[in-house]
Amino acid sequence: MAEFKFLKITGLVALALEQKYKGNNMLNQRLLNLIAERNWNGMTEVQQKSLDPILQGKNTLLIAPTGLGKTEAALIPVLNEMLKYDVKPVSLIYITPLKALINDLTIRINWWASRLGFYVSRKHGEVPQKEKNMRLKLVPHIVVTTPEGLEIDLDWASRFRENYKNVKWIIVDEIHELVNSKRGTQLSILLERLKEFSGYDFQRIGLSATVNDEDLMSSFLFGSSSRESQIIRVGEKKEFDLGITKVQGKDDIWKDASKLIVNSIEKPSLIFANSRFITERLHEELEKFGDDFYVHHSSISRESKNAVEDNLRNSKARAVICTKTLELGIDVGEIKKVIMFRPPPSVSSFLQRLGRSGHKINGRPVGEIICLYDFDILEALAIKRLAHKGKLEKTKVCRGLDIVARESIGIVLQYGELEKERIYKIITSSYPFRGLKEDKFEELILYMAKTGVLSLNGNKVSLGKFFFKLWSFNKKNGYSWSRSFSEFFSTISNDETFSLRWGDKTIGEIDAIYVYKQIRSGDILRVGGRLWRVLKINTSRNSLDVAPAENCEGEIPIWRGDSISKSYLLPIEISKILRGNQKNPLIKRIKQTYDNINVNLPSLRTIIVERREDEIVYSVLINERISGTLAHMLLYLAAAENSLNIHARYSIYGFSISRIDEKNLLEEILKINDKKLRGLIIKSILRSPLFFSTLKEIQISFGKVGKIKPDEDKFVVREALRQTVLRYFSIKGTMRFLKDLKEGKIKIVESNKPTPLGYAVMLQAPIKPWIGGLQTVIYDTLKGGAYTANELSEMTGISPKTLEARLKQMRKPDSKYRITNFIDVDSKEIRWCVAEEMEKIAKSCDFYSSFTPVNENETFIATIKPYNGSVSTELIFKAKEIFESPDEIKRRIPFEEIGELRVGDPVDPFVYTFSPRFYYMNKGIAPYVLLNAVAYIQSMKYS
Repeated sequence: MAEFKFLKITGLVALALEQKYKGNNMLNQRLLNLIAERNWNGMTEVQQKSLDPILQGKNTLLIAPTGLGKTEAALIPVLNEMLKYDVKPVSLIYITPLKALINDLTIRINWWASRLGFYVSRKHGEVPQKEKNMRLKLVPHIVVTTPEGLEIDLDWASRFRENYKNVKWIIVDEIHELVNSKRGTQLSILLERLKEFSGYDFQRIGLSATVNDEDLMSSFLFGSSSRESQIIRVGEKKEFDLGITKVQGKDDIWKDASKLIVNSIEKPSLIFANSRFITERLHEELEKFGDDFYVHHSSISRESKNAVEDNLRNSKARAVICTKTLELGIDVGEIKKVIMFRPPPSVSSFLQRLGRSGHKINGRPVGEIICLYDFDILEALAIKRLAHKGKLEKTKVCRGLDIVARESIGIVLQYGELEKERIYKIITSSYPFRGLKEDKFEELILYMAKTGVLSLNGNKVSLGKFFFKLWSFNKKNGYSWSRSFSEFFSTISNDETFSLRWGDKTIGEIDAIYVYKQIRSGDILRVGGRLWRVLKINTSRNSLDVAPAENCEGEIPIWRGDSISKSYLLPIEISKILRGNQKNPLIKRIKQTYDNINVNLPSLRTIIVERREDEIVYSVLINERISGTLAHMLLYLAAAENSLNIHARYSIYGFSISRIDEKNLLEEILKINDKKLRGLIIKSILRSPLFFSTLKEIQISFGKVGKIKPDEDKFVVREALRQTVLRYFSIKGTMRFLKDLKEGKIKIVESNKPTPLGYAVMLQAPIKPWIGGLQTVIYDTLKGGAYTANELSEMTGISPKTLEARLKQMRKPDSKYRITNFIDVDSKEIRWCVAEEMEKIAKSCDFYSSFTPVNENETFIATIKPYNGSVSTELIFKAKEIFESPDEIKRRIPFEEIGELRVGDPVDPFVYTFSPRFYYMNKGIAPYVLLNAVAYIQSMKYS
């Protein structure tokens, strides 16, 4: 445990502090009195060490574990200076990454500020309008907000932002949570915009949990500031108690896990899960042990989260099952123990979660990791060892040009019209974009002028006419592709959701795609730890009307974005564990399993190939970005040679691909030279769903809506590819891995039996080829043949429901890839084919009976409606006439495009009871459709 030196708060505290800080830097007596009033046992090391640099006006980064009073360490010296200089409001902006932290922080800061005569105001989306309006009447000295709140003020709050010219201090809380995200990049530019606007080099203070790269963190925060700076690190060797336990039952893992968790709980406990689905599923089991278990995650309402937090503070909760939402410093009282259901994805998140217990000075964190599988224990042991060694993941700064685009618009919103050079200067003053080339920035501005969100007049930039069409104040009155104006200020990916509403209360939210695919009125959902019956689905308002449900089973929604990559440190450490002299019985058992099948232990330098029934598994300890790249390469090659009904998997334990004709596709990759290999990697990434989701996420920032055209939208395609690679893949790492494989530095061994870590790969969710261009896939599959919808579904891997909708759409005249359908007279099934191949298919031997009526001389009548028209025409014909002169039949149809065609018997009305209807065709194929209809009707009449 760390040794902290305390300055005891006794009657001598004022004297002690006065002696320490006499002269220009002496703390104000009023502050000393407040310190005494708090009845602290002492001042923490970080609070003591921060006084000098902050009082001296230095930019300061404070790095310390949770629970050491970092907020007061920054606040006390700033308040001292505020008293000293009789500042004007707004003088301090306190920025936090979470809205949930704002209320707690406002109360915490206000305790000090109000007693010193300073007014504190909070700013976030859920603050009541009355309170928002109040700050114009009574301008606060201190504003507590998020990056999005500051964005709104600088971009749009023209009256209030004038007060920001008085800002002298910025405190950024939990900065480690921001640095590697787009929100952090947004904030870095906002600070430079604020500096430009105020004309003052304000003091910047950052508060961070333990991090690996303090220099990067400080450079990121301090930006273009010319002030002296200092980094303060304290309390990094804080010890912890951690248990690692495996669920032993095999019948019902959820039931067995919940029993183990209940026995492990020390009231109150936090139970961290790695996804929202798991929090709800665990709660479903744990509530059977009592009604003092609660759920806390990002998809339940703020009101529900507040209630859960109050239950923790008031000791009403035995445990709360939560996700990342309770990792940060929300004050929920003393937590006795942290339980993690399965290992967290990184050492950093482990320490953050564990730090929620022992959340007080000298408090020793106590935690337990509950494991389901053997490889869970390997990960838990690796994380524990890495944490003890103080080895953390490196921080990566996001440099997405979509943030440059958003902030360029923000600057224009703020100033109205200004020179390109000035925007470029502000953007490149921020740390992430110091290296942004002027020609790249010029290309970005020109692209945005082309989309219409910006307007260029010489070197002057102003708002484009398209901006307020895209970002609409009233989305319902706008275009189908327009976005709510309030969304513009946030870089958080805003996937469409449906809110759950019970009366006038919002319960939570679920993904729109899940609602469209799965939910119907009357369904029971489990959200926020309660059961809700769906009363009504309001698609126009994106909401579900719900009511409480009792004594029934409920479905837990699947939320997108729950999957998190595992740390690159884990496979390296697991390899060391497997090769070490571990006394852990599990490690011995795993080693014995590999000995029994006479196979080397998996390592960073050995790939074990397992040929399972449907997949080939390549088991190797590997960086997840590299295994992901390899998996996508294999998927690309497999999809090129076969149908799309294939999949791949990947993790830190290796990768796999569907078995294709006994081919070892990895061996095929090893035959490719380096130049072509890099091209293959790029092609496979461009076909990845991850690329298309990134493209969809960023294109709106540049003002691009609708379908991306590669020739016209090269800029945004290149940027989407760059971001996809940086976020999910590793081209250099994969090239190096394959080079080592070619040179024999990595060995390949075969196993005819399954292995424990091969099983870990098989438990990963499968990835499938991206089928965003469904029409192309369907069209290419249909070429040269005629297939039923079920056959097409099997061949393409497209779900029957999706396929049916797309097939119907592709019949219409505006389809680039036009298809049609006919009835297979022998099987009575509908078959689909390429429209221009209809004549060829009608004359083929394969479908002879479907286009050859039994009686050519029988008379029929066709009722034909035009496409986009209501007046129909009738055509009396015989099959014999079509065989003799199909062109004459075409001539007798008075319009090019047919909307509906139906054939009947002029003397037998009963035929209409089974006469088929055909939709959307060019009259060029009408003769063959008429033949098919007659052949089918006669087969029904005479069978």
